[in-house]
Order: sequence, then C-alpha cells, then structure tokens
Amino acid sequence: MMFPRVLLLIACATACRAAQSPSTVKKPAAPLQAVQLKHPGSEKVFVGTGIDATAEGLPPGRKVDLLWKTVDGGWVIEDYFHFRGKKFTETAKPLARAETDDNGRLFAHFKIPEDYGGVHELVVSDNGTPIAQGGVEVTQTFEIHPTEGPVGTPIEVRVNGLGWRTMESTWVINWDNQEVGWISATDTHGTATARLRASGAVGQHHVRVLTGYMGQGYLNHEQAPNAYLPRPAFTFRVTPGNAAPAAYAEPYAKQPVPTSEGAGVSVTPTQGPVTTRAMLKAGGLPASARVSLVWGTWEGSRVSGNGFAPKETELKKLEVGADGRLEVPLDIPDDLGGLHTLSIRSGDRMLARTYFVIETSIVSISPKSGPAGTPVTIHLKGVGWTDYDNIYIATYDNGYMGYACGFNSRGDVVVNFTAAGVPGVHLIDFYPGIYQGPEGSQQLYRLPQLTYADDHPGNHIPALRFAFEVTR
Repeated sequence: MMFPRVLLLIACATACRAAQSPSTVKKPAAPLQAVQLKHPGSEKVFVGTGIDATAEGLPPGRKVDLLWKTVDGGWVIEDYFHFRGKKFTETAKPLARAETDDNGRLFAHFKIPEDYGGVHELVVSDNGTPIAQGGVEVTQTFEIHPTEGPVGTPIEVRVNGLGWRTMESTWVINWDNQEVGWISATDTHGTATARLRASGAVGQHHVRVLTGYMGQGYLNHEQAPNAYLPRPAFTFRVTPGNAAPAAYAEPYAKQPVPTSEGAGVSVTPTQGPVTTRAMLKAGGLPASARVSLVWGTWEGSRVSGNGFAPKETELKKLEVGADGRLEVPLDIPDDLGGLHTLSIRSGDRMLARTYFVIETSIVSISPKSGPAGTPVTIHLKGVGWTDYDNIYIATYDNGYMGYACGFNSRGDVVVNFTAAGVPGVHLIDFYPGIYQGPEGSQQLYRLPQLTYADDHPGNHIPALRFAFEVTR
C-alpha cells in the first residue's frame, strides 16, 4: 500500500511559507500538533481525492473545524482597460467539522476541494484557535475530449488543479510539435477548459501539454526546477470528412455593464455587433425638453506616441415627451468592440446614461477555396481596444501565425495571408489574448489563450473560426 507525500508543516516550512494564516484565524496559543494526511492507493493527490486526517495530543472531547488554506484573487484590470497582471490574498475555507475522542485523538475524512493546485495547509481550529496543522500537495490533472473526429472537430482539454503560484499556473498545448496556445485557470480556482480544433491529414496526431509559465513550452522538462509537474501526452485520430464551417464566431458570453445612471434609462439589447438595431428608453426627464443622444467611445493609438482618450459623438437630437419619457430606436455605430456609453444630454448637462457592449463579428473570408498560394482575406468588425481585447492571435492548422490589432482602425480589422499546405481543408483560428501588461515577471503577451472562455482577463470574448480548402 502506498501513501501520498505527507507534508508536515514542521518539516516543510519553506514550501508552505506562501500560505500563512490569515487574520481571520487566531494565532496558536501553543506549538501546533501535526496532522497526518493519507490517501491509500496512490502516491499523488488530485481534486476530489479522499483524505484521511489523523492527529494526537489535542484537547479531548472537543468539536473542531478543519480549515483549508488557499487564496482568492485572479487577474487584475484597472480603469476598465489596463491589464495589471495577477493578485491573490490568503484565506481559509471550512472543510468539515469533527470531534476529538476522550484521548485527544482526531479522526476525520474529507475530499480535496476544487481549487488551485500546489501546496495547501490543513488547519484544525478549536473555536478559532489553531491547534494542529498539516499540508498536502495537489497535483494537476488533464483530460482530452473527444479523441477522434474529422478536420474541424472541436476538442476540449479539461484541466483541474492548476496552481496560483507563477511556475504552476500556466501550461502550453502543442499539436504535432507546433504550439497552439497557453492554458490557465487564474480566475477559476484551478479549473478551466482549453478549446482547439482538429487539423491535418487523416491519421494519428500528437497532443503534448508542456509546462511554460511564459506561455511558451519548456522542452527539457526533466532538467527544470519544476520537473515534478505533470506534462501529459495524448493522441487524436483525424478521421475522413470535414466538420469545419467556412466561418463562425463562437457564442458570446453575457458581458458585464455598469449600472445605468438616471431615472429609468435602458437600452435593449445591451450587447451585439456593429449596426445592431437597439431601443433606448428613459423616463423622469424634463418634459418636452430638447436633448442630444451622445455615443461615447475611445480614440487614439498605443504605438503612435500620441496616446488615446475618450471621445463623444452626437448621434441625433430628440424631443422628450410631455410625460418626461423618451423612446427611440437606434443603430449601433460601426466602432471599437467593448463597452460604450449612450448619454442623454441637455447642453453640457448629462441627464441619463446607459451602456452598450459591441461584440466582435465576422464580415467575411474571401475566397473560401483555391490552390496553394491563393491570397486570402479575413475581415472583422468590432475588435476591441483595451489591453486584453484589442488583439486576436491567429493560428494556421494549429500553428502560430501572428496577431491583428483593432484600436488604430476603430475595430475594423483586415487580415491578408496566403493559403498553404496540401490539398484539403485547412483551419484558421483567431484566439483572444493579452496585448500588453506589466513587464519583468510573467509575460503572456500576444500569444493565443486557449482557456479564453473560462479565464480570459476582463471581458470573456469568443474565438473566431475559419476554414479554407486548398484545391489541386
């Protein structure tokens, strides 16, 4: 019978130093007893593993709490558009209640919660005072679904237990020795799903998951300081056929918007692509007043040296009803993706304000087929402008191709490239990523993020999918 590595905090103070007791747990009144954590049948511990916890030398006949030491936090966005990296704060969460016997011994059982991987402390607390502690290391798990299908088949790599510490936070997926993108679970406590598509000729293809805290795979893993981390390998069998539409955008998540300002002002819908037909309603306005409907956006460039600033444009002049109400249809302007303001103004006075989110949309891919060497154009609208949504990063048959930015062109993006490869269907995928952020630490910039749907900083924006058929 094998047992997992038991991390007694007396013996592993260095490894556990990053998880000190939060202010909500009192300081111990005496030296803490050690908690033994065991899991028969496996050397490693994963999310969901059953753990037997035992301790001796505790106050007899006491009801105690088992606390799981972890962190809360995630990606940091400042002023809506600045990406500032990550931030975490230590915390403790209740796992179970237990009772010591007449001899001061504790026997308890719990399952590893869905949480970040890495080292965690377990604290036994008596009415808020720690009396015993132990530690366990939670290992990451990876699963691939499905394992076969034709070109264009959506593939998910599901991960649990990704860490919050930098070196345990980021993995990279390679498809046939080409990097597709990076995976993380920063905002989701270690659990996320990476999404990609099957590409290439009929037959077996190799999917490798490598560690890579900078978003690039680390190849001599065995010689790395974090060689203890898993790096799983899978195979995917491409079968005959084609499951790749010429072009589609994955479904958009509901985007958060600030609370409207002013009595009863709203816009329906609150998000959509450029030229969406929307309805603006407001109440409690000055009766029969002449007002302006003003669209708020941003204008400028990050690379020109001139900077950027908010900009407002009058869409139309309106007259409020005698009952103080206003109801008007409008077409959302052709503009940058992301959050915009819709304000009702009387001169310089703002009477009401609401918000609309522009979604990135596909205009076209042209042509959709042709021999190798054919010039191909992809046209998008509504690409964003913030540090985290102003670019899309492109892959061709699951290999990095480059990135496109939409700020300087007000969200209108045209990408030109040349079709390549043997006759058959070839995939072009546009993934969300991070344009820029803090320098000098973890830098995941201008690389495809495959866990975009669960863990993209700021707005959760979708991938855009294309296919081109190379003909003979």
